[in-house]
Amino acid sequence: MRSASELTWLEFDPPSVVERSRPLVRILFVVAAVLALLAPGSTSTAQTTAVSDTDAVLLTKVRQAGLWEMPSGMMAMEKGSPLVQKVGFAIMMDHGRLDVATRALSAKLNSPVPDQPSEEQRGWLAEQMNASPGPEFDRIFANRLRAAHGQVFAVLAQLRAGTRNDDVRAFATVGNQAVMRHMTMLESTGMVDYTALPTPAVSTTAAPTGIQLGLDTSQIAVVGALFLLVGGGLFYVLRQIKSNRGRARASRPATARTGGSHG
Repeated sequence: MRSASELTWLEFDPPSVVERSRPLVRILFVVAAVLALLAPGSTSTAQTTAVSDTDAVLLTKVRQAGLWEMPSGMMAMEKGSPLVQKVGFAIMMDHGRLDVATRALSAKLNSPVPDQPSEEQRGWLAEQMNASPGPEFDRIFANRLRAAHGQVFAVLAQLRAGTRNDDVRAFATVGNQAVMRHMTMLESTGMVDYTALPTPAVSTTAAPTGIQLGLDTSQIAVVGALFLLVGGGLFYVLRQIKSNRGRARASRPATARTGGSHG
């Protein structure tokens, strides 16, 4: 058994808590600094109650849709087949409620809306009025309203995605849900001619590098620097641990390193 004198090599001074924590403090400081650079400014998430031109377009589109689709629903109840009558009634009731919300938001935001459907919409109403009751009316009703709903659906989705106004955003969400519901009901009649619908416009342009992360070039560079600095800090910590172990082995007496005498 080794004597106490032979075990003196074990009694080296370990690094203090402060010395051991310095590399970690450096790493945390670097991480905090980089995250502060990446953090968005306070204005990026700020909400606004201002009404933009596009917000006004949204209110106008919804208002005019109701001004011609409510009369269309009434005509469907008089001239349509039983299934078309049910669809017309549901669309008329939905647009009645939506029209109340449209006028209320228009007054709140001081953004006037029209009181008449557009000239094109008046032409669609005239076409339905001149159609014979039954299959002819059903076909015109289903296709005119389905095509119109498809157009306003795309507009509402785009305006909903870009508005800065909280009230308009909530309104557009409700409006889009109603439009989607109406398209589904009109399609359920089995009379929609999908080949006559406009071809959807979809961008095929490839997204630039970095778009998936929502970072610009400067932010990507900062993230790269973060990985380099954190990696360098970890390497420094590992080297310090290895160095401490090396000093501990170097401080052993020669007898201990060569095996010494045994009791």
